[in-house]
Amino acid sequence: MSLITIATPFNIDLEFKTAAFGRRFLAWLVDLGVLCAYNYILEYFVLNPLGVDSEASVIVFILFTALPTFFYNLLFETFFNGQSIGKRAAGVKVLSVNGDEATFSQYLIRWLLGFGNYIMISLPFIVEAAIKNPVYLFFLIVPMFFYIPDLLAFGISARSQRLGDLAAGTVVIDNNYDTSISETIYLDVKEENYTPVYPQVMRLTDRDINGIRNLLDVKNSSKDNYTYLVQVASRVKEVLGVQSDLESSEFLMQLLRDYNYLTSR
Repeated sequence: MSLITIATPFNIDLEFKTAAFGRRFLAWLVDLGVLCAYNYILEYFVLNPLGVDSEASVIVFILFTALPTFFYNLLFETFFNGQSIGKRAAGVKVLSVNGDEATFSQYLIRWLLGFGNYIMISLPFIVEAAIKNPVYLFFLIVPMFFYIPDLLAFGISARSQRLGDLAAGTVVIDNNYDTSISETIYLDVKEENYTPVYPQVMRLTDRDINGIRNLLDVKNSSKDNYTYLVQVASRVKEVLGVQSDLESSEFLMQLLRDYNYLTSR
């Protein structure tokens, strides 16, 4: 599990936390449970009444059991913004590594390289058989080998990505993790008729602004830090060619307000 910081075009650094293995495994279990329940209902309330060997039964099985099970993850992630039923229940989501919603091509690539998707169609039937006779639990071992490449990639990659994610440029994030907007350089300017006091602030870089924000966060932690803050404020005034009677911390805070207002216009 790691944190991912993504720089957006709005001068705001967004922070995401990759989904832990436990959450992703929970999502997989819930999805498997959903597919088992779906297949059970189709089998006993639709297929059996039609007759196992009947032509209608075969058609129904292919159209309403085999295909939906096979394309389950692709369909749900595409139409429900990166979440299957299991992912939604576990609070995880597929996201592009640049912070945007993933595209269909990205969902398709990660699905094609998710080897577990190719045996998912058989798992509900194996589970159903194992419930009736525990001996069939042995047959769950072989399908699990299809997940080994993804497990290895998950453990090795810095962003806990499986093979499909690495190829598609996606990552599975903890959707319940909320980064505090106060931890970014963003400041909400609510005044409707706000007038920037120091428009010269646009001469500073995002790195400069981030440095000022970080400095303000620790300004009161020690006397040395406060002295440094005063020195920085003085230097910024020189660089921007402005005069101000504001106290150093207030002056730097005003710069942040002006910067965020001007960059959000």
